[in-house]
Amino acid sequence: MPESPRSPEALEWGRGLAGRVADALGRAIAAGDHAPGTVLRTEDLEERFTVSRTVVREAVQALQAKRLLRSSPRVGLTVRPMAEWHLYDPDVIRWRLAGPARTALLDELTELRGAVEPTAAAAAARRGDREQRTKLLECSARMRAAAAAKDRKAFLEADVDFHRQVLRMCGNPLFAQLAPVTEELLRGRAELKLLPSAPDPADANRHDAVAVAVAAGDAQGAEAAMRAVVAESLADIHMRLDAREIEL
Repeated sequence: MPESPRSPEALEWGRGLAGRVADALGRAIAAGDHAPGTVLRTEDLEERFTVSRTVVREAVQALQAKRLLRSSPRVGLTVRPMAEWHLYDPDVIRWRLAGPARTALLDELTELRGAVEPTAAAAAARRGDREQRTKLLECSARMRAAAAAKDRKAFLEADVDFHRQVLRMCGNPLFAQLAPVTEELLRGRAELKLLPSAPDPADANRHDAVAVAVAAGDAQGAEAAMRAVVAESLADIHMRLDAREIEL
């Protein structure tokens, strides 16, 4: 399975050995290696990862904060049901994308985008100021340039910035906090090799249609254009997954 380009040390909740242990254990829980209700003993974790109790404690605290684990005095550490996890947490999303249920999660994330981003684009068209509209147009221009140059990395970074900008400029702080969710989906597609071998100019054009509509204050056009972006994303994901199954 492709590894994330970000090292465990760079994770939001800590650095060093405890971060690597939390990352490995989080992946294992997300993959279903430890079913809900499983009790994990600190001593076993120390032996499993060859680390001190202090390191295990720090790693466990990180996973408790994300609600993957529960600690109780008489039982110890217990794996929580997935419904109780912080499912919008970027690390939790990344761990789930690395697991066997990644296809279902890709559908869930894209469905969430379909519910939020078209509405956010419409709101951005109504509420965004001139500077914000200019930045969005700059993002779409970067996407077009990266597509023309067949630069996958530059295209991905511009794509991430584009969707972050829409969610931030829509004026709804609840929508804005979903930007990391969209980012993990976009980066996860790249890591899972669910993107074209070279950036698709048509995809850049679809994003450009959103930016132009937002810049023009066309809320209805921005919503429709963003809906097309999300719909094509879902269709492309399934096309590539189906092709992969045929190859196997």
